[in-house]
Amino acid sequence: MQVKSPEFWRLRLVTFLLAALAASSVGYWALKWSTSTGLTRTTLLEPATRPINSAQIARLLGATPGSDSPTPQVQTKYKLLGVITLGPHRGSALIAMDDKPAKPYRVGEQISEDLVLQSVQARSALLGAHLQGTTSITLELPLMPGTH
Repeated sequence: MQVKSPEFWRLRLVTFLLAALAASSVGYWALKWSTSTGLTRTTLLEPATRPINSAQIARLLGATPGSDSPTPQVQTKYKLLGVITLGPHRGSALIAMDDKPAKPYRVGEQISEDLVLQSVQARSALLGAHLQGTTSITLELPLMPGTH
């Protein structure tokens, strides 16, 4: 009869512990994967609606950092420098007035005492006395150099 040495039992114990550790790791990740998959699918189905940060967009389009200060209420010249449109009544426009630094405005925001940004389109912005009223000024983006 052969007697098994203590070294043989240690080897068996270490093998058993490693197998148990591997099995528990596989079980943990299988449970975690099955619960996180359902959450991911529901979040992917929801529309991603993030608010527009008009100030950051204005800086990207060339507005100066100090242009958020209040401007005088009597403006005679408007210049459209950029638009972001997310639908018929959502978006913002970068508008310069009286050769002053441009300032970002959201649709529905008051531009001057008597003008509101009514809507933005791909290359234009409509201004009027009221959000739903008649348009009194249509601003167009200037063409890029070299385009016709």
